[in-house]
Amino acid sequence: MTPRDRPSSQAPPTCAAPGCTQTLAPQPTGRPGRYCSASCRSRAQRARQRAQAPVSVEVDVGSASSKGRHPSRSWMVRLRRGPDSVIVAIGLPRPAAERLAAHIADLLEAR
Repeated sequence: MTPRDRPSSQAPPTCAAPGCTQTLAPQPTGRPGRYCSASCRSRAQRARQRAQAPVSVEVDVGSASSKGRHPSRSWMVRLRRGPDSVIVAIGLPRPAAERLAAHIADLLEAR
């Protein structure tokens, strides 16, 4: 019996994407694949990018004219990681926006 004829004792390889447990189909030639699909490859790339970029908290002036807000209540708090952002609160006075940003920053540092 040659080494090629022996049954493999290793488990079949699985997808390297976070949360995916699909087994990988054997490739007839070339390097073995790491992901079961293009969507898993994209998901893994996004996970790597998120792991590298820190989350920042920003206080910024929102648009007071579009919502009819008084200019003193036009501040917003935004969370940003790389190119992605989400507005947490809008229409706050500046001191309240700064306090909220400080609380969020404290929570993020406690991780």
